[in-house]
Amino acid sequence: MDKIYKKLMRESKRIASNVKVPGFYEEHKEAIFASEENYHNNAEIIRCRSMMVRQLEDNMGHGMEHAEKVTIDAGAIVFVEGERLLLGLDQIKEAIVFVQLAGLLHDIKRKEPNHVKASAKEAEVILRKFSLKKEEKEIIVQAISNHEAFIEPEEVSSSVGQMISNSLYDADKFRWGIDNFTATLWYMADFRKASVESIVKKFPKGVGSIKRIKDTFRTATGKKYGPEFIDLGLEVGEKVYEYLRSYISCQRGIIT
Repeated sequence: MDKIYKKLMRESKRIASNVKVPGFYEEHKEAIFASEENYHNNAEIIRCRSMMVRQLEDNMGHGMEHAEKVTIDAGAIVFVEGERLLLGLDQIKEAIVFVQLAGLLHDIKRKEPNHVKASAKEAEVILRKFSLKKEEKEIIVQAISNHEAFIEPEEVSSSVGQMISNSLYDADKFRWGIDNFTATLWYMADFRKASVESIVKKFPKGVGSIKRIKDTFRTATGKKYGPEFIDLGLEVGEKVYEYLRSYISCQRGIIT
């Protein structure tokens, strides 16, 4: 990453360090622990992770760091939603594996114009290497197909499959909060070699899109906690925007 983006990302993280932790992480520690444990110990997930590390390099701000956060949060949401739906523990654990595979694979083709469909298609090929039933692979692929924002998702044939699809979406959209301003923005700017001036110019429009996400969460868990992720992100974003405008003014002052 270019040194200017590293500097701006560091400052954005400093700004974000003063914002409170989202309630989801405080109130669902058991679910997060269960998801993390599966992420680090399940053989299928470990195998998929090893495949993704290199493939997600330089992935327009949606690399391994993003994939891991989505994957663990998606697993935690499935844990909470599974209990709410009165699923058995074994069924919940199985669903966590499926949503975590979807989380690791969901942005594998992020650089392509229609990255959701392209990622789903590539995931379908990759999943042939895994010991999963046909219907299980279909659930994972369908969840990836449904993670695009502002597009009506396709209905999933089973209630568990629908839960997995909705959980992946919500975990991905949690990242539209603080992460958007402390990581994604700068990785994407570096990939596109965007000037700081162009970032500032497009900032208000980008914030508008983020605000719209608040009403799109799909699970009961996402609807409860998702808006807070966005609000905290907007709080950080406002301060980052002020910092960037000040930074540009200072740079222009130095030049003149």
